[in-house]
Amino acid sequence: MEFMEIMDNKGTLHYINPSHISGLCAVEGKCKINLMGQDYMVTKETMEDVKLHLMSFRH
Repeated sequence: MEFMEIMDNKGTLHYINPSHISGLCAVEGKCKINLMGQDYMVTKETMEDVKLHLMSFRH
């Protein structure tokens, strides 16, 4: 199982399994990741990292 490091908008690092991400959204400059029903507010840079990571696993 591969874990990914993400940083929330408060600067806290989280290690997550990317396959558990159920949604991404960016509204009014705020970026949100839904991870197993829990929302995490993240930086725009983290959002881009997550999107790139998920795209690399597309079939």
